[in-house]
Amino acid sequence: MELIKKLLAHLPYRASFYDKDLKLIYSNNRSDGSFFSDDEEEKELPQWVWTSLEQAPEQALHFQIPTESFDRILFQTYQAVKDDSGELMGVITFIQDLKLVLASYLNESGQAIVGWSDVTSGPSNTNPIFDD
Repeated sequence: MELIKKLLAHLPYRASFYDKDLKLIYSNNRSDGSFFSDDEEEKELPQWVWTSLEQAPEQALHFQIPTESFDRILFQTYQAVKDDSGELMGVITFIQDLKLVLASYLNESGQAIVGWSDVTSGPSNTNPIFDD
């Protein structure tokens, strides 16, 4: 368990675990990467998060985190963790920069994301924000 805590402590962004009673049992206390970053004060998972997790088919929630620039595309994920019998074990939440993942996918697939593209009139233009 100590090795796991050491590994989690060195992730670039926040990772936290809540027990089955939705009480915070571990946080690596890293930044959430946002412009409005602060220390993790939530000692309990907010009830609205748990209610939303229960209603989500995959029992996961994903929220974009506001940042000061387009250098990162940060998302916070909440994932309910259940045992083999379907009983809640707890909730894990972590933050991930999706820009590198998305850029890799776009480069491998030859696709592009163009927010204002009109797909009926011809090919899309690529966006240099994902170019290496």
